[in-house]
Amino acid sequence: MKKTIIPALLLLFAMATASYAQFGKLKDALNNGASSLLNSKQLKLLQNQPITTNFDDCNKTELMPPSFGADSVKKKLCDLKSSYSATEGFNLKPGFYTGTFKSFCLQAGTHGPDKGNGYLFAPLTGPKEKIARTLIANWEQHPEIEQRKVQLLLWAIVAKTNFSKLSADLQLTAGVLLNKNDISALGSTIVDYLSAEAMTKLTSNLPEPAKTIIEIENKIRGLMYQANASYDQIESLAMLGGIAPADPDFPSGVWGLHPDGYYIKYLPHSYSKTEVVIYVPKSAGTIKFLPVGDVAVPVSRGCQRLGQSNLLVCSE
Repeated sequence: MKKTIIPALLLLFAMATASYAQFGKLKDALNNGASSLLNSKQLKLLQNQPITTNFDDCNKTELMPPSFGADSVKKKLCDLKSSYSATEGFNLKPGFYTGTFKSFCLQAGTHGPDKGNGYLFAPLTGPKEKIARTLIANWEQHPEIEQRKVQLLLWAIVAKTNFSKLSADLQLTAGVLLNKNDISALGSTIVDYLSAEAMTKLTSNLPEPAKTIIEIENKIRGLMYQANASYDQIESLAMLGGIAPADPDFPSGVWGLHPDGYYIKYLPHSYSKTEVVIYVPKSAGTIKFLPVGDVAVPVSRGCQRLGQSNLLVCSE
């Protein structure tokens, strides 16, 4: 009897051991799969851009060379401020106009403006387009707010930052320029700061410049969550050094056709100031020019997209 029981017990033990090993491996496989799925979701969230405006959105066929209108007399928009309306902008009759407006960087991890690259008009687009537009538009009514603070909030949006973790000062600024629904809507794209090891795992197979942009956005999130981080530190991350290669087919100062029937060229002084020159042909009649919601898009995808505001620079 004992001889019969002992082999049976050994057989049961062996079966149990084998089953444990099989289920243990299955459990490990499931855990690995869940980890990969999580990483896949994280990567997708990191790659989704809140602001998507890029050179593909530009009219690249109806252009005029930089030399067009070089000898023309251009009316200064600063001299026409009395006719400006915050809801409709400037009423411009046929002719040439010029003005410099305050602008914003809408793509961190890229080169700043340079004199070699042409810029064309494109509309502000993307999942967070409405919030970014509202932020810039409402700033016009609050001149007491520094441009730098608005820029930090825009970088926070493009870097998918959790606004509830921003400094009290920036949260206060966001509360002035955005309503609760806008701030709540930002929660759909927020990402926590990820360690260098996690970023390496997530971005190891990504091509450039996407990999660099995602890594820099992560570093910006890390700084945004530090109460003592300075604007200069964040700016140094957002702006890459060097100059992006120029495209001879789209030189600096090239004129592009706006959907409203006038031609416009962008001459950035920096990411924070953009000079615009406008030509209204007779065929267009009188047009309304309200820059907010417009983006000066560089030919080079490695340069910063510049979101335009309604605020003219007239004192310099």
